[in-house]
Amino acid sequence: MVEVRLLEEDGRTVKVLLSGIPLAVANTLRRYTINEVPTMAVEEVLVIENSSAMPNEVLAHRISLIPFTSDIDRYRAPEECDCGSRLGCEKCVVRYLLRAEARDRPITVYSGDLVPEEETTVKPVSPKIPIVKLAPGQRVEMELYVRVGRGRKNAKWQAAISSLYESEQGERILMVESIGFLPPKRILIEAAKALERKAGELGEALAGLLEAEKDGE
Repeated sequence: MVEVRLLEEDGRTVKVLLSGIPLAVANTLRRYTINEVPTMAVEEVLVIENSSAMPNEVLAHRISLIPFTSDIDRYRAPEECDCGSRLGCEKCVVRYLLRAEARDRPITVYSGDLVPEEETTVKPVSPKIPIVKLAPGQRVEMELYVRVGRGRKNAKWQAAISSLYESEQGERILMVESIGFLPPKRILIEAAKALERKAGELGEALAGLLEAEKDGE
């Protein structure tokens, strides 16, 4: 009999007891919390101006690693959207602007300086993540495209850090620590949904194979 029991939960971590589940399945669930849960991050950066000491590629990479609170109920991955636009639409992208300039003194540009084109719940998890330092006279201006992705595509979309271990009583325990995109319990639920979908696809493929063999007899 399969049993899942909540052991601990806070805003960042959830710990559950898994009973009646094979080790391989439990470990697959752990990997799915890391690789298969949809989250939102900056996928594309259009640099309009960058006179800082940081090269465009490095600056774009730093920005892409900022985790955003993710509204995966509203937005979908580009490959799952029917808009057909390379830049995306209101269903698959959130556009941000970054404009910053150091005038008479050096400044540090933070994630809180990112401004959405429209009101949205998809925002950096913290406004205090440093992006770049600007010396007097230096300026940056760019457009950012925040999209849905999964950890298997790029680590910047990795939803959590997860571990599976056995307690002294031999119980199998899964601990999921959210990076900030989603609450830990939601991550666990989305991982279970992804695992269920994959198992369903496997079941359909096997059923089709067996049916084909039966027709060939």
